[in-house]
Amino acid sequence: MKLSRSLAAVTAVASAVVLAFVPAAQAATTLVVGGASSVATIVGDCKVAYTAKTGDSFAYASSSSGQGQKDMESAKNDFSYSDSAHLTSQSGTAIPASEIHIPAWVWPIGVQYKDFAPGRTIAISAKNLSLIFAGKIKKWNDPLLQADNNRKISRTIFKTDGAGNAVKDANGNPIVLNTVQVTQKITLPNQPITVIYRGDSSGTTGNLLAAFSKIDPTNWPTASVTGGTKVFASSDAKAAVLADPIHFQGTNTSAGVAQLAAKTPYSITYAETNFATLNNLGLANIINAHGDLVQPNDAAAAAQVASADIATNGVVTLDYVNKAAGIYPFTVVTYALVLTKYATAEKSAAVKNAVEWHAFSCPDTAPNDGFIKIDKTSALGVKISSLVAKIGA
Repeated sequence: MKLSRSLAAVTAVASAVVLAFVPAAQAATTLVVGGASSVATIVGDCKVAYTAKTGDSFAYASSSSGQGQKDMESAKNDFSYSDSAHLTSQSGTAIPASEIHIPAWVWPIGVQYKDFAPGRTIAISAKNLSLIFAGKIKKWNDPLLQADNNRKISRTIFKTDGAGNAVKDANGNPIVLNTVQVTQKITLPNQPITVIYRGDSSGTTGNLLAAFSKIDPTNWPTASVTGGTKVFASSDAKAAVLADPIHFQGTNTSAGVAQLAAKTPYSITYAETNFATLNNLGLANIINAHGDLVQPNDAAAAAQVASADIATNGVVTLDYVNKAAGIYPFTVVTYALVLTKYATAEKSAAVKNAVEWHAFSCPDTAPNDGFIKIDKTSALGVKISSLVAKIGA
């Protein structure tokens, strides 16, 4: 509906008066932000809406969780996103004394593969996935993988809204509608598996290996259960990587592994689910500890984090062998690494706005990017708000 000319003129004058008296603290702020490549796509997709809402802006420097942590240690960044807790120094410089963790994003690691079964989705049990990345399962038609893909199995159906977000109860738990039985019947190819892994210091790798350390401690005895940034080729898989450089190939960033997998027949990799869509990769279903066939989606990731322990400092501990129905074990919490004390009130206000807006509003703006909608009233949402309130000058 258009304003009348007179009303428009009055509005323009009033707006000019208001703008003339806006205090300096209300001025637009440009932040320096970077870190985990996992959130690069969704941050980019939300850029216009974020600036329109807050007036502030930042150009996100996508690199890795390890680099984001280094940039907090050197005071380069106003805040960083990291897929793992910042518990040890990445550079030898002390972690800032006032730094805290805000668990700002939740997302499932998508197990992605160069699609050899168009129109069908392969299944991989969590244990067998660990064996693939440990170099113990080498071919797609290995009997263990064939068994995963030729069986009857249950699938938990969650209630979702029109955008595909999980509908949650008063306690923040996804609402289960029912459980159905599905028949998985796919003949896998007699081809070697090429593992595409992150070559850089990666929080995504750290989270994947943390899950493996609980799911398959025999083959992953030194993987930290607290996640952290990890270099895959220096992990428990080091021997497998060195023994077969043709079928273990590394490259940097989430976009990098997805792009390399797209060029490599019979490959498998791990990254945020949106990279599967962008690179025309298959996205595997995972068989969890309950025995369910689970998609890497909002509801299944929300179910995993709903029962997680959230410490006072914001660090989230996930149960990777959770036997609850419908949970997706390879779920990640990405932290905003922020300070409780900034040099100016303007900077602290801008950081507050940026972290809170992206945590609660960005997933609605970019619903197809693979990050779950966090309810402000959920346990995680309440924790985010309480931690944001600690940001000051």
